[in-house]
Amino acid sequence: MRRVLFVAAAVALPLSGVILTVGTPAAWAGVKIDCTTINGNFSTITVSGCTGGDTGGHSQPISTVALESGGTVHWVSGSTTTISKPTIAPTSAKKCPGYVKGASSEPSAEKFTATVTADHGDGIKVPGKAKGAVCISQSDRITALKPLKAS
Repeated sequence: MRRVLFVAAAVALPLSGVILTVGTPAAWAGVKIDCTTINGNFSTITVSGCTGGDTGGHSQPISTVALESGGTVHWVSGSTTTISKPTIAPTSAKKCPGYVKGASSEPSAEKFTATVTADHGDGIKVPGKAKGAVCISQSDRITALKPLKAS
């Protein structure tokens, strides 16, 4: 249950890219958004380092519980994006902060995919796609495994 909450919260990262690919100026058509940073814990995360569109660069704090079964992400630009319940699968944690080969307690890593089910304020094509991967430390800290992307 804990992992599902963490990974569901991290789905917000790639959504910033999906938000602006349709219904924006023609110059933005097909833009890919990369979000490089995520900071958070069991209760909330904040996504930042988003480039390639008009997201405002980061999200408002996002409740991990709200995203467990799908939910709405509020961006600092004023737009919102709603996602479905994410599909989650384990992946290698070798590049996660705190990983030490053979240690008794290692971080975990999860990859995820979700469907964008609604968008308000950006004219996103629905349904859209979002995917990415996150690291989850033994102390419940959530970070991006690698830049998360959407198009």
